[in-house]
Amino acid sequence: MKLEGLWYTHFTAGQAQADGMAVLRNGEILGGDPAHTYCGSYTTDGPNLYVNVRVSPYAGHVPSDMTAPMTFVMWGSANEVSANVSGCAESKRDFKVVVDLHRAA
Repeated sequence: MKLEGLWYTHFTAGQAQADGMAVLRNGEILGGDPAHTYCGSYTTDGPNLYVNVRVSPYAGHVPSDMTAPMTFVMWGSANEVSANVSGCAESKRDFKVVVDLHRAA
């Protein structure tokens, strides 16, 4: 399955929600939204998608939902046009996150 490309993302993390963009290429994830940047990795096993991503407050803007970088571990399913993963923060297992992705380019 080819996931390389630009993806529109919608995150729900606790009470916060955000829309952003992410580039997936060769197992690497880079992206952001108006309040956060994302940097991480992904692997696939058939339709299964596994994500490990570090989310950091955007320089110059500290959102109320996150004052320091956090690493999230997520898993779910993907195809060539959409994906859905969910998981939690490594350091705060009760901080759940759900991400819907849709291919943008």
